[in-house]
Order: sequence, then structure tokens, then C-alpha cells
Amino acid sequence: MTDRADPVDRGLRAWRESGVPRNPEGWLYRVALNARRDVWKSAAARTSVAFDPEVHDETGHENPAEADPEALPDRRLELLTACAHPDIDPGIRPLLMLSAVMGLTGRQIASAMTLPAATVAARLPDVREAIYGAFAIDWVHSASQPREGMIGEAIFLSGLLARMCPGDGESHGLAALVHLSAARFPARRGEGGAFVPLAEQDPEAWNTSLVTAGEHHLREVHRCGHVGRFGLEAAIQILQMTGVRRGETDWPMLLRLHDDLDRIAPSLGGSVARVAVLAEADGPAVALAALEALDSDDRRLTGFQPAWVLRAHLLARLDRRDEASAALHRAIELTTDPAERGYLIRLPRSSA
Repeated sequence: MTDRADPVDRGLRAWRESGVPRNPEGWLYRVALNARRDVWKSAAARTSVAFDPEVHDETGHENPAEADPEALPDRRLELLTACAHPDIDPGIRPLLMLSAVMGLTGRQIASAMTLPAATVAARLPDVREAIYGAFAIDWVHSASQPREGMIGEAIFLSGLLARMCPGDGESHGLAALVHLSAARFPARRGEGGAFVPLAEQDPEAWNTSLVTAGEHHLREVHRCGHVGRFGLEAAIQILQMTGVRRGETDWPMLLRLHDDLDRIAPSLGGSVARVAVLAEADGPAVALAALEALDSDDRRLTGFQPAWVLRAHLLARLDRRDEASAALHRAIELTTDPAERGYLIRLPRSSA
């Protein structure tokens, strides 16, 4: 039987038996920091090879007959769940998870958050948000291999969560989104590390095992009968990838998916992405009007880099070249990723 006498387990058992400590956030932060070094050591061994769903058993190698049915099969998942305890301020749960358990710095978290942390009471949504948050934050900074660093952790934990909650459509949606996104890692950088947008990627360079796993989880979303935010984002992802493969995208269907996403989980990035799809479905003039209306409703767009990239593209399509050049210049000013910045600098000003 697995040794249950390590400090994390002793602490969590004491919490369950003796009640929540006076400062639960501080307690969890200290325990997580002490445990993370050993956790990462085991994670490094697991993430040092390419992901293979036929080989990597997300439940571990423990004998099922000897497993503790009340125990979570991974220490990070156990700590993430503890961080979502109802007695912990809901507003800081995601931050505590990202910092103490997932190992992200305050600067990384602050620079990636465009919205305040959601206030929620249930634990499972908090765990999903923390796993996806870690993935999204590391997405910009990771190398081209999908099993390195925090990306590998998110792949593993999202798959594990879906396996533990087979009837929860959103857990499968999260796993689908993470796996499909990570599958494109080998194709998102070209020669010399140059940025390659999705529409220009070589599908043959995508990780087939991760695509297969993502498609499996997306089918499970539909089997569960509930499609939430992550399920919709995964469906958008696979429809875009299918369009790249076939050379033809179903823009009306993609727009409907974005409409559904905007209805149940509105976000700044999602709204801008919807306008980009609207441009393909109804034309650049309609899309530019929608972007300007969005700008008047949400002043954050003035400092949101994707909105300026899209504005430059739409203006160029409308042959408003001077305005397009100015918008592209502003987009470059706001770009922090060197590879993406280089891509934008190389764009012809007439086709921004």
C-alpha cells in the first residue's frame, strides 16, 4: 500500500479530524511549498517522454485492490482540492492554487489575468480553473515540446481529473481543450523559433497522440450531455484545426460556437476572437463595426494586444492602409512575446 505518512498527508488528515486551522491559506501555502520539490521530482520523470495514452496510466501503478478508495491518486490534485475548501476566501482560491501548488510566480499570475478571480463555492470548478490557468500562463513561455514544465502538469492533471469524474462534462471539456492546444506545440514555432499562427501551421507537425486524446475527451463531453465553457472552447479548437487540415473552415458553425461561449462565459479574449470569426462569416466591415462597439463598451481593449492585431487586419482588408499601419504599430508596442513581435514586425503594412 502507498505510504500515507508523509507530511502532506499527516497535515490533511489533521485538518479533516481537528478542523480548519486559524489561517488556512497560510497553512496550505506552507505545506504546498514544502511538498512541491518532491512532487516536481516525480513529475519530471513522468514528463520527460512524449505523451502516449496507451502507455501513461493516469491512475498510477498502484494495485487497485490495495488503493485507498477515499484517497486522491495524486498529491497535487489533493492539495488543489484542499485549496478549494469552503472556509478559504473564494476570491483567493485560484491564486493560492496557482502559486503554492502549481508553482507560478506572482508576476506570471498577475500579468496573465484580465479578469478578477471568479468567486465560486464548489471545489471542482476551482480545481479546473487552476489547472487551466497554469496551462494558459505557461503557454506563451514554453518551448515547442508539449510535455515540458507546467504544460506537462496540466496535461496529466486534466486527464486525471476527467478520469476521476467520468460523468462531469466540464472536466472532460478541460482535458479536451488542454490536450488539443498542447498538440499544436510542435507547429507553433518555425525556423529559428519564429511564431507560426494556427492558420499557417503544418497539421502534420501536430502531436497525433494528444489530438486523439483531445478528441476522445470531446466525445465524452457530448456523452455527458452538458457542454460548458471548456467544452465549447475545445469544440472551437477542433473546428479550427479541422479547417486548417481541410483548407476550408465552417465559419457559420464557428460563429455559433463563439456566440454560445459568449453567452455562458463572456471574456475579453473570447469577445475579440468572436469578432475575428465574424469577419470571415460576414465580412471585415461588419466585424470592424462590432469591434468598435466592443471598444466603446469595454475600455480595456485600448491596452489589449489581440484587439489591435485584429483591428489592423480588418482595416487592411478594407484598404484603410494608414489606419491599419497605425493599429499594427500599437499592436507591436503591446506585444511581449519576442517571437510574436517578430512576426508582426515582418508583416507587410498593406496586409496587416
